[in-house]
Amino acid sequence: MATQTAWGETLTVLMELGFPVNVFTLNSATDGVLDQDYLDGTLVGDDVAPYVQSIRITRGRQDQLSNFSAGSCSVTLLNNDRRFDPTNQSSPYWDAVLGQSGVTPRRKVTIKLGDETLFVGRITDIDLSYATGKATDLSTVTINAADDFVLLANTATTQDRTPSEELSGARLNYLLQLPEIAYTNTTDIDAGTATLGAYQIDANTNALSYAQSIADSEQGYFFVSRDGKLTFTDRVTKAFATAVAAFSDDEGTDIKYQTLSVMYGQEFLYNKISATREGGTPQVANDATSQTEYGISTLSLDGLLLVDDTAAQTLANELLALYAQPAYRFEDMSLLVSSFGSSTRTTCNQLELGDTITVERNYQTGSPSQVVKYQTVERLNRTITPNIHRLDIAMSDAFIIYPLILSDAVYGVMDSNNALS
Repeated sequence: MATQTAWGETLTVLMELGFPVNVFTLNSATDGVLDQDYLDGTLVGDDVAPYVQSIRITRGRQDQLSNFSAGSCSVTLLNNDRRFDPTNQSSPYWDAVLGQSGVTPRRKVTIKLGDETLFVGRITDIDLSYATGKATDLSTVTINAADDFVLLANTATTQDRTPSEELSGARLNYLLQLPEIAYTNTTDIDAGTATLGAYQIDANTNALSYAQSIADSEQGYFFVSRDGKLTFTDRVTKAFATAVAAFSDDEGTDIKYQTLSVMYGQEFLYNKISATREGGTPQVANDATSQTEYGISTLSLDGLLLVDDTAAQTLANELLALYAQPAYRFEDMSLLVSSFGSSTRTTCNQLELGDTITVERNYQTGSPSQVVKYQTVERLNRTITPNIHRLDIAMSDAFIIYPLILSDAVYGVMDSNNALS
């Protein structure tokens, strides 16, 4: 059953460790009705929250120019009675009929705090640690899980295929619907703004790698959401986003963070962008002023699926505008979520990859005394125990475009910051 944490929030850790129920059975009065039962049965998740020692959830990517990695979750559970030992025939998860345990890879794991889902994935690994015999020692099991990126990473095309020229969102749907991929879980896929060419997808092409190539060509976000949806957000949707939360270091109405790290350097300084589509020639964008000031720093994007060289040049120009000058960037922020009130905890639990937030930093000396920046959430790392919930957020600068508002002195001007939505 769900467990109350020390800070008053309900922790739920559902794991499908049991065995199918409601299996369709011919001629059975109770299990032979298809509107009540399923051919393969259904697995009932067992809430193992009372045994939780710690939970670590990592979702996101290293930086704004990297691909998103598979989200991962590591749950350490108390195991003194060996209930989570897959060899224990006295475990409540042992099926005597089948002679096997339900504690096994590929079973679904769902982590929730209150009404908010923080992670959905499948078990990948089960590690047992037994006590040495001392009364104070504890036996534990660490159950590792990963999201659906792992499914895509283990799937490939079986023959050469040539899709039609289409938008990036349509291409992603085409990939997922191939019979050898057959992705049937929930998705949230934008239409996309980049048109992709009718290039052959070779046999044995990895599904995840190709999906990430689609995202690279779009310069969009591709990840599995906290509630398990395979998510694709195009670059226009990202640009028109509004802030979902405000963070600050003072005691005002914003959410107070504990630490904030700042990056200012050449890590994301690129004043020469080279973008090359499949079968095309490199399309290069240069910022001569930046190159004179800082020397040439090149970002190369190869093998793009864009429809023609013109589209590749447009992408190069857009990236040059974003990265040609060094920027003062808020990079990482840490929060003790368990110290907040209920509504603030909910806001933190609802944060998603790609969300836009504002971050405020106040200074006791110097000018200006306050800096407020729009940031994009790139990575969310959570540590949860029965006593604390800590959240670390990695960020990048958000590049916001505001919808045009007729006759408005600020938002009524067609420029690089305002556009028709």
